[in-house]
Amino acid sequence: MRDEALTRWVDQPPADPVYQYLRDAEKEEAWDLLGERGRVLDIASEANVTRGLDAEEVCRVDFSDAAIDHSEELLGDDVSRYERVSPESPRLPFPDNHFDGAVCIGPYDWRFLDIEALTAEVRRVVAPTGRFVFSLPTPRSPYETGGKYNLRYYTPEMARDLLEPDWTLADYRLVYQHPYWLHSKLAVFAPPALQRPFVDLAKRQTARMNRPDEEGHPSGDWEDASYLVLSARPADREGDLERALDCLFRPTDENGFWADDGAGGHVTRELTYEVDALGRATNWTAADDVQWRYAPFALMGAMQWRVSDLGTDRYDAKLRRQLSYVETRIDEDGALDEMPSYGLGPLTCAFALASDVFDERYLDRAHDLFEHADPRTSFDHSEDSLVLYGWTFLYERTLDGDVRAGIDRAMDTVVDHQNAWKTLFYFQNPTTRRHQNQMYTLWGLCRAIEVTGRRGYLENVEAVLDYTVDERMREDGAFIWEDPSRRAYLGTELRRRLGSGEARPPHWEFLYACHQTFFVNAVAHYYAAGGERDYDAELGRAMRWLDGENDRGTTLADESGLGVPIRFMTTAGDIDVPDQQFKGAYEVGSHLMALTNLLDRERERVAGSGRVPTPAPAPAERTDDADEGSPTDAADAADESGSDASTLGSTATGGDD
Repeated sequence: MRDEALTRWVDQPPADPVYQYLRDAEKEEAWDLLGERGRVLDIASEANVTRGLDAEEVCRVDFSDAAIDHSEELLGDDVSRYERVSPESPRLPFPDNHFDGAVCIGPYDWRFLDIEALTAEVRRVVAPTGRFVFSLPTPRSPYETGGKYNLRYYTPEMARDLLEPDWTLADYRLVYQHPYWLHSKLAVFAPPALQRPFVDLAKRQTARMNRPDEEGHPSGDWEDASYLVLSARPADREGDLERALDCLFRPTDENGFWADDGAGGHVTRELTYEVDALGRATNWTAADDVQWRYAPFALMGAMQWRVSDLGTDRYDAKLRRQLSYVETRIDEDGALDEMPSYGLGPLTCAFALASDVFDERYLDRAHDLFEHADPRTSFDHSEDSLVLYGWTFLYERTLDGDVRAGIDRAMDTVVDHQNAWKTLFYFQNPTTRRHQNQMYTLWGLCRAIEVTGRRGYLENVEAVLDYTVDERMREDGAFIWEDPSRRAYLGTELRRRLGSGEARPPHWEFLYACHQTFFVNAVAHYYAAGGERDYDAELGRAMRWLDGENDRGTTLADESGLGVPIRFMTTAGDIDVPDQQFKGAYEVGSHLMALTNLLDRERERVAGSGRVPTPAPAPAERTDDADEGSPTDAADAADESGSDASTLGSTATGGDD
């Protein structure tokens, strides 16, 4: 029965105006959003959508053999390639980055379609500069009343979440339909001539909703639309990763982090900047005074990229040189005596990973770092969690009993610092509550859970992640540094009003680019440890803040001009606080980790091994004596609240209305 409905879906005859209006509105908005393209993939849209695509070449997929055969009968040579894919496991038989665009008008309604897997697959086959245009019905649709259990309907939040974290919303259109009480009566009782004035009214309302605002987006409210037609562009994580690597290994005289030391170079601590009259960062200058907090972090991030499936050998010479530089400083300059946990943990990780791709002797160096840190680390400081983090990479490769004992001791101590009343980890350092320290702790704890299998601690991690999202994540996706107490906040505001406060903003008014990636990495490690809660929407929001949804309205990498995001902005959108006008190498390291983790996760979703949510079950099929192709029957069904409108959805019964 489903195959028959899928086949009828391909070829929808002209319908009464109240139905035809929605079909035409959806496809016309889709054509406009997609524009002129080279090679386009049509995913089971109605054939008239396919015919109207402005493309040099069109390929098409359908979800049954009969449907694909019927598509070929109708479209013939207008489509260069026809393919059938399973709706329950939609793996697209095309290479990566094969299409300039993709379109899917209608199928996202269908409950039997695995939309999460399909969306991930479309991301794989659409090139970074391409677009994916698709339509979604909302609860405002008149068909929701009688068909909400047969079809999917998407709130604005659900629609945005569907794109996270691998797509960015590029543009959209809103389609208006009359409410159920009016639409159902027009569909059942009004002849076509009487329907047309109401259709004209709906068209005018759609035009009003899509009238552009000051930023060029439709001025209407998503909540008032019956259908959304979205245009998504792939998040350019690959490009971001390439630019970040280039920044790290580019010479300092070219605004990079690779400092010439006469012996092959090394990663410098930070780049400082000035602010010009237009409020832009300028005059980047390398600062190389202290090595043991920032550069180890950068090396760790680069090595995590290097051992991943994304890694290549093009920076191997500099990676080896940085490893050698650190070893020389340790052996000849006694650097271990001045190295904090912030350096020891990342270096243990980096040397352990280096044994995977360079030389197994680096494991010995990682073990030396463990033996140095073990008796000296009490795990009473937030940053000690980074030592735990580094140890997990060593243990993963050696299964050394002493390292395991150290990990167990660290886990128990770290968890003892979690406050049952206040949720967060409270160590002895005064900055313990701040966002970065909570995230470092989650890195260490999640990695320890992963390598030991002690999954009972995932609840501890979830509590902090939930607190971070609920209390510290702003609507635009940025994380505040620390949520202040009411007393501290009101005291600061009172001093401001009296003119007696400091000129420097309080710490909770700073928004840092690295805080976004610290969160991304914490969630990635939570997933790797076996966590099952879905934070993908929050991952996408966190990265979108870097990509332009912020108070400056610009991509933060463009703000810096370095190829990586500017370090910070205040909640007022300023970047000119003197003691914060720099970009640290540790920030680049976390950025590399986050991009690597996001791209790895994307590949897992495509491969089917990731945490793709289980699709909703298909609704029970109706008996064959129902005429699914009849617009009148669909309207009758819709008029009886709770009855099935169709097997596929409203669009299979006289149009995608």
